[in-house]
Amino acid sequence: MKQFFYLLVIIFFAACNNAAKTDEAAVTDSASTTIKADSSSRYFPSFSDTALESKITEALMKLPFVMKSNNYIDSFSNHQRGIAFMMDEPQENETDISVQAGYNGGERFETYYRFFVNPKTLEIKVYDPVEDKKLTIKEYLKTQR
Repeated sequence: MKQFFYLLVIIFFAACNNAAKTDEAAVTDSASTTIKADSSSRYFPSFSDTALESKITEALMKLPFVMKSNNYIDSFSNHQRGIAFMMDEPQENETDISVQAGYNGGERFETYYRFFVNPKTLEIKVYDPVEDKKLTIKEYLKTQR
C-alpha cells in the first residue's frame, strides 16, 4: 500500500512540470495600464461671492456641533486641519446655497453635515438623510438627543 502511495506522489510531481516555454511572448494584462494622477485632487470648487462665503462659514462655525467636529478633526489630524466647507451655487429652482461640511482628507472629502443656507437671511437648515428633509437647527438638535 505504501508503494502505491509513493507511486502516486511521484506521478503527481512529474505531472507538475514548471518548465516555462521561452519562445512564447508574455501576454500583457489590460488592467496593468499606467495610472494617472486623479485630477480631482487638484480641483477646488469655487464660490463666486467670497464675502458671502465668509459670512456663511462664520455662521456655521458658531454652531456647537460644527465646533465639536472641528475640534475632533483637529485632534486626529495632529492640529494640521479643521472642518472644511464645500459650497455650491443654488440651482435654478432653489434659493438656498448647499454647503457640505466635513473632513477634507488627502484621498476624499468626508461629509459630516449638509447644510442649506439662505443667502439673504443666513437662515441655516440641516439636511437629514434619514428623513430626507431639511430641518431647522432646533429640530436637528432634537433629533441628536
